[in-house]
Amino acid sequence: KQASLEELGQLHEPALTKDAVAGRIRRLLAMADKRAVDLGIPNTEANLTPEMLDPA
Repeated sequence: KQASLEELGQLHEPALTKDAVAGRIRRLLAMADKRAVDLGIPNTEANLTPEMLDPA
């Protein structure tokens, strides 16, 4: 549930770098946001909590 980007990359076959995992997540979020616009529903940012936005 709380895997790091590095841990997620190691689970993939073949292994991915942290940057590759982050890029895939960014693309998935962009696709979800585009679909949300098409459906007229809130985008992915609507579900972020203050804790998620805390850089610490």
